[in-house]
Amino acid sequence: MSDYVENGYASVVPVDAPAVRSKTFYIPHFYASVLTKFRVVFDCSAKFDGVSLNDELLQGPDLVTRLLGVLIRFRQEAIAVVGEIKLFS
Repeated sequence: MSDYVENGYASVVPVDAPAVRSKTFYIPHFYASVLTKFRVVFDCSAKFDGVSLNDELLQGPDLVTRLLGVLIRFRQEAIAVVGEIKLFS
């Protein structure tokens, strides 16, 4: 979590901080262990007073291509080309 605070993604809230009346969400989080590495997992579906952060966010369009459509288009022509794009930094 210190990386999040140092990079400005998060801030430490003092215990004696006054209550905020605007729409402010404190996201519960925990650490998950993958072999020897730890990663932060944020639980945006956690509800407080019956409302979660996920409930307040607008859902955008589904940008994931349907697998059935991909398979049907793959069989339309005699030759199919498959590729992968990798960005180098």
